[in-house]
Amino acid sequence: MSEDKTNMAPVADHQRDRFARTSLRVAHWIERPAFWLGASSAWLMLALALLIVFDAFGRRYIRTWSFVIENDWHVLINSPMFQDAEWHLHTIVTFCALGYAHARHAHVRLDLFRPGFRPRTKLWIEWLGGVVLFMPFMAIFCFYAYMYFDLAWLSNEQAGDTNGINHRWFIKFFIFLGPLTLLMAGAASLIRLTVRLFGPEHLHSQTGTDHITAENHSAYS
Repeated sequence: MSEDKTNMAPVADHQRDRFARTSLRVAHWIERPAFWLGASSAWLMLALALLIVFDAFGRRYIRTWSFVIENDWHVLINSPMFQDAEWHLHTIVTFCALGYAHARHAHVRLDLFRPGFRPRTKLWIEWLGGVVLFMPFMAIFCFYAYMYFDLAWLSNEQAGDTNGINHRWFIKFFIFLGPLTLLMAGAASLIRLTVRLFGPEHLHSQTGTDHITAENHSAYS
């Protein structure tokens, strides 16, 4: 009987190791959309900056030029579509950065008590916070964000004749998409934390959770 238990131990360890490695691969792939979306949308900051500069310069100077007024171009300079486009770009960049920032551990954390905790206690706090607070909140948020987008899609919500960009469902889609990538990034973090807390010790360095146990955990530490 003792020999059977001895033989079963390596098999159990192998299965545990295999399951942990598979979990880490899953975590890697489900956080990929957050990285891709965040990195891709970052280029929109350039378009947003140029649009703001043109809008400000146009309203302050270009619309007062005589040939602009004579050709009735000042109406275009004063178009509410410019302001709407600024809001749209800002919304896209902000929401698309949520999951990316989480995956890069860039969200601000302020905790007076944390530096005094042991590394494993910090991991447990992170894991419990994710399970009890973060994941349920984000799941509820994503559900209502989707309903918000779906209503705009079904009704083909418009901005109005003189009130900016039409097809409001487009911008409201990002209010759902951004938090969805944040939810996925959070799920990936929970998987990594689970492997760190319950998985084989030799895989700890591969979980990407060393920033949590660091004495001073800040953005990109």
